[in-house]
Amino acid sequence: MNKKIFNEEYKNIKKTIENDLENFNVFFENYFSFNKAEIKQNQIIPILKEFVDSKGKKIRSLLMFLTTKALKADINEDIFKLAAAEELLHNATLIHDDIIDCSLYRREQKTLNFDYDSKLAVLAGDYLLCEVLKILSGFENNKIRDLYSNAMSKLINGELYQYFNRFKICSIDDYIEKSKNKTAKLFEAGLAASAYVLNCDETAIKNVSDFALNFGIGFQIHNDLKNFYEPEKLNEDIKNGDYSAPLIFYIKEKYGDDAISLNNVKLALKHLKHSNALQKTKNLIQEYFSSAIENIAFLEDNLYKRSLVDLCNLFIKTAEYYDG
Repeated sequence: MNKKIFNEEYKNIKKTIENDLENFNVFFENYFSFNKAEIKQNQIIPILKEFVDSKGKKIRSLLMFLTTKALKADINEDIFKLAAAEELLHNATLIHDDIIDCSLYRREQKTLNFDYDSKLAVLAGDYLLCEVLKILSGFENNKIRDLYSNAMSKLINGELYQYFNRFKICSIDDYIEKSKNKTAKLFEAGLAASAYVLNCDETAIKNVSDFALNFGIGFQIHNDLKNFYEPEKLNEDIKNGDYSAPLIFYIKEKYGDDAISLNNVKLALKHLKHSNALQKTKNLIQEYFSSAIENIAFLEDNLYKRSLVDLCNLFIKTAEYYDG
């Protein structure tokens, strides 16, 4: 029911910029339009095309387009190029994440490393990263390239932190920092880069960047909460030693802040649902999305600003629907 409610309301928000999203889909589709000779020469193209075309929210593009229009600007080809870079970069990280996590499914479809093998999946992710570099090289503003290089550096550091801290109970602050690096920094790169393209002043760029960071952190916590109600995904996270907010809150509540490891994960998960851990996670989600709404208070009231606020409130509301 929660997923149905989210999808219905998300679809209504998307209608605000339906034409722009349709035009972007054509732009994005054309990016992977190659003639037969090119496909024969580069056999990875149809494989990648199928992966990036698979069902996804494309929430990063949606945020970029809504923010552009909320700033009273038109969505031009440069914004489309940035959105394409954002989506390609995101998909590259998903492919590599699936390898690291040994995931079998992504978006209800088999992962590339399952359908083929990890060797091809690594190359596929690398190929998308190269395409991102091609797009970004076309922008004269060095600050745009700096944003994305910094985002990628932070993302990799987030992954490295997660790897070296497997099966450890970190602090909530460390968990937030990891979420910012792994997820929110890419949101920030897309929105801040869009603001630079639109020649916004430094105050607007700072506010948009802060909005993206708070939104991205809230988005990751929401996703982690959702995983606690999807047994297959939860089991994958637990197997990989990737402990998120609900489990961290439970362990710290039960054993104190000094607790750094867990002997019986299954028992902890059983008792977790009867603790305050899930509500604390929901409160954290509300905190970050509420902060995101405050970050865009500087925008004049219009349909697109209201859609951004509605999107934040949608994540807050659907988090509350998860039963403790």
